[in-house]
Amino acid sequence: MFASSIQLREERFLLMLKFTFTVKTMADVANKYAENVAGTFYVDDQCIDCDLCRETAPASFKRNDDGGYSYVYKQPETPEEEALCKEAMEGCPVEAIGNDGAIILAPLRA
Repeated sequence: MFASSIQLREERFLLMLKFTFTVKTMADVANKYAENVAGTFYVDDQCIDCDLCRETAPASFKRNDDGGYSYVYKQPETPEEEALCKEAMEGCPVEAIGNDGAIILAPLRA
């Protein structure tokens, strides 16, 4: 009986931790800014305006000066631009950059 009581307490404790420390793993498409152009990458309302994405992928990210946040103004068009957007997404300190999972195909070379 004593062992069951400890196990029950442990299960309750782990359940409490699960709800207390929920980890956000990526931006939420439901909370993306309206300025984001349609496409694979977007920025949501968790952006803290740290400038990392604009420094990493300036061809894709711009700042909304009035709101103090970044948004995607141009989707990547080349594999290099896509790689920079992925780098910005992976480096975002608050995980405010999302990727809807679409695959960007590079043009075929003749």
